[in-house]
Amino acid sequence: MNRFLCEPNNLKLNSTAAYYFSQTLSNISIHTLPILALAGNLLIIIVILTNSQLNRSSFSVYIKTMAVSDTLVLVLKLISFENKTSQKFYSSSMCTILVFLSEASVLLSVWTIVLITIERTLVVLFPIHIKKFVSVYHARILITLITIISFLFSTRVLFIPIDISAVQKCQPMPEWQNYRQLNVTITEFTYCYIPLSIVIIGNFITLCAVKRAASQRRQILTNNTYSNKCQMDSNENQLMLMLLVVTLMFMVYFLPFTIANALSRWGLPFGMCFTQRSFEIYLIIRTCCDLLKDLNFCTNFIIYCISGRRFRLALFSLIHRKRKPVFSSSNYLESTKLRSERLGRSNTQKIYHFAAKQTYEESQF
Repeated sequence: MNRFLCEPNNLKLNSTAAYYFSQTLSNISIHTLPILALAGNLLIIIVILTNSQLNRSSFSVYIKTMAVSDTLVLVLKLISFENKTSQKFYSSSMCTILVFLSEASVLLSVWTIVLITIERTLVVLFPIHIKKFVSVYHARILITLITIISFLFSTRVLFIPIDISAVQKCQPMPEWQNYRQLNVTITEFTYCYIPLSIVIIGNFITLCAVKRAASQRRQILTNNTYSNKCQMDSNENQLMLMLLVVTLMFMVYFLPFTIANALSRWGLPFGMCFTQRSFEIYLIIRTCCDLLKDLNFCTNFIIYCISGRRFRLALFSLIHRKRKPVFSSSNYLESTKLRSERLGRSNTQKIYHFAAKQTYEESQF
């Protein structure tokens, strides 16, 4: 970044308000967002698993995968920060492991959104062949492949040795700096530039073709083959709408971060350079963009509640179910015993009256 400064030797940030603002905002996001991610994504998984109609859909596979991977991204970021700043629990081997797991989690989360975008675009463009693209079996296979590829692709960072003697923690050996820079470039393209481009193109194609696809889908639903699946199709549409909003919010969250990241890599256009004032403004904007990028991993629960009517109904149903009074097993056994005793006495009385009646009739005879 120093090569894009007008006066790199005169830059002083340690005492500026922009530096303190960026540090404070980063610390708040690192320690607060994992809690929101744990709470929100855990609720998402519980709601999906306890609702059989939503859980049968292929899109539920993507929702549960994103809930797990998004939580791992922010939790691992917090653990990595504590490992770097802690004096007692620092471990150089943990640096490499945490970088590996963090990169794999980010790739899994981002490319799950890419899968959602591609699948939804194919459904809109080819609604007649929807069953070829949308199924729980296909979704599970794709998620399994993406998970394996993400972990295999992230193994390249395991070969970077950590310099134990360095003042700044979790720094590679000096002779491995170029290899690390190459890995950073590859990582940026695989979880930022390429996925964002696919998501933008996919959403553009989807929005352009939605009118034609909607009319074709109405014709398909009038067929007898689909007449008995209206409820299931409604659930599919609700989940598709939720995931459409998620991909659009992914663009909102990641586009500013991508632009800020491009500026740090290629600099300002037309050969311009950063002055002290402009670099402070860029630092504040870059910190806000990082916060937006991290919000992508912890706000899906809010998005689902706003955009998904059936998700809201499933959540309210789960809450009301938890509020119902729960009887203990002892109370249940006591009530069952009382009912059986009452039924026994009633049956005994009926048998006695019947026998007495029979005896009276025989005596009369």
